[in-house]
Amino acid sequence: MATDWVKASVAADRALIGIVWPDGSILGDDALAVYLAAAKAGCVAYAPTLAEGADVPEEYRLAHIMHARNIFNAGNAASDGNGELSAGGYGITSYPLDWHVKQLLRPQRGEGAIW
Repeated sequence: MATDWVKASVAADRALIGIVWPDGSILGDDALAVYLAAAKAGCVAYAPTLAEGADVPEEYRLAHIMHARNIFNAGNAASDGNGELSAGGYGITSYPLDWHVKQLLRPQRGEGAIW
């Protein structure tokens, strides 16, 4: 288990970023660090608080990368209808702290209604 949040300067983290977010792996360390810092703030605010000195769960690390990717995509979506993220004049809106990220940070468990 990893002991910390994802960092742009750690080689193993860069490899994980390349798997989860291929476009993120082409960003320089400084640019990637900006997105990761913003994403970490959102994840920490939403996720249950970890005990002091506790390892960061892999689910949190995955959510961290996914949230950074979503922030990047939100800032780079074309609004003119001519970009990769739109077709026929309709743009796609991305939501940075989407339900996938939230589910990784605070899983909602279904309650059985059938006895």
